[in-house]
Amino acid sequence: MAASFAQPRSGGVGSVGGTLAGWSPRLRSADDRFSTGRDRMVARVRDLVDSNGWLSGAVQRQVDEAIGANFRFNWNPDLNALGLDRDWAKEFVAETENAFHNYANDPRRPLDAGGRLNLAGILGLGFRHRMGEGDAIGLAHWMPKRPFEYSTAIQVVDPDRLSNPYGKFNAENLRNGIEINGYGAPVAYHFRSRHPNDPWSMSNQTWNRINARTKWGRARVIHFFEMEQAGQTRGRGLLGPAIEKIKVADDYERSEQEAALINAIFAAFIESPFDKTIMDEVTEEDGAISQYQQDRSAYAAENPVLFGGSKVHRLFAGESFNFNHGNRDNAAFQVFISNALRHAATALGQSYEEFANDWSGTNYSSARAAMLKSWKFLTTRRGHFANGFATPIFALWLEEHISKGKITLPPGAKRFWENPAAWCRGSWIGPGRGWVDPVKEANASQIRMENNLSTLQTEAAEQGQDYREILDQRARERDEFEERGLAYPGGDQTQVTYVEDQNGDTVSAHVSRLEDIGRRAQMRGN
Repeated sequence: MAASFAQPRSGGVGSVGGTLAGWSPRLRSADDRFSTGRDRMVARVRDLVDSNGWLSGAVQRQVDEAIGANFRFNWNPDLNALGLDRDWAKEFVAETENAFHNYANDPRRPLDAGGRLNLAGILGLGFRHRMGEGDAIGLAHWMPKRPFEYSTAIQVVDPDRLSNPYGKFNAENLRNGIEINGYGAPVAYHFRSRHPNDPWSMSNQTWNRINARTKWGRARVIHFFEMEQAGQTRGRGLLGPAIEKIKVADDYERSEQEAALINAIFAAFIESPFDKTIMDEVTEEDGAISQYQQDRSAYAAENPVLFGGSKVHRLFAGESFNFNHGNRDNAAFQVFISNALRHAATALGQSYEEFANDWSGTNYSSARAAMLKSWKFLTTRRGHFANGFATPIFALWLEEHISKGKITLPPGAKRFWENPAAWCRGSWIGPGRGWVDPVKEANASQIRMENNLSTLQTEAAEQGQDYREILDQRARERDEFEERGLAYPGGDQTQVTYVEDQNGDTVSAHVSRLEDIGRRAQMRGN
């Protein structure tokens, strides 16, 4: 083996000899890479998420942090591109946002074709499918006969139902249930009528062909996945690369638990002198073993071994009573499990501390660094998902909203399909980032705004809030304070003085009003 390292190398990373001689993967197209073994991989991931507490909690936490219970759209249409002005925006932007929010969160659940989910529920389910299977799929239905103001409705579809009709093999223009044109753009989608392994509808399953869009461009299928290779038609789940290590760690942990349980059950045992040598001797006499065992059984029945205080019970001649100390060499267990959890955390884009909920070895600086790194990854993933799945839902509703005459357009303004991108511009507000040190980070937020490095909209969105709602609420509170003759808090500028330890953790913080600081300085000068 040592001789192979001594041989001269050539070709750099593409060398065909040396230590990489046995590693010869073949070049594969995108659909070949991600479609081969797709069903088996998805089944394994789902089984692990169902049975492994680490993964189940991590996936749920990722959905909660990315989507949460109230996913809101901050509409900001491109006024210049649409031929509109700020006066129009003041009249219609907030009104349109509220109309969409009310429809999306109506307790009758009209946005969901199945009548079960609000907007956050629809997006959360789609995001969960994107994490596990790689695809988030929604069907856009037009349901005018319902007793609701709008006919737009969304149905989230299990990605397992998207498949080639009747088991057809992939072809040049049919890939994994999707018809594509020469440029790879989707033309139509083929969906099973039910899940392929639904025990209540195994027979008489059919496929429905649904065009990707209507003739005028309205989406009929919303399909989101993150493309990793040109020509890819289906997505890949996030947990696939780490599934082997997680499964091995799960089995290892279960084996350790079983071993500990066995040690606890077999707390003590009786050792008999009836070893192999005696066995060989007594086998020459018929009935010798049976007589010996009968004597032991009779004695044990008359003198049971009980832990009755400090009393010492007598044993049969030659027997000894021993405790099972349960000594197991599992020093590497924690290291092995931690390594597997780090692999899973990296696959999900989380820090190890967040994934394992283990903050025992962190201080303020390291905790904040870990949180910021995870937050960047999460906001990027949330942004991709929002643009690819949430914004198309808003576009479907906004088209209907405008067609119903809910928005008055001045002469010369662009219609929806003349510039849909300008009409649908905006940002989505999800759950807030949270604070490690609230006082220090709130003060930093104030400094950024005072130095024109940020805005109230940006700072509020980072904490999962809409700045318009904050301003409206503060205005209402100020009026109520004035009605009661009370001073409204927070009106004066403040300065914060920190006392930190050697690790950078804030020990204490003192908040002072700037006018009080100036008054004390003037008194010292006199």
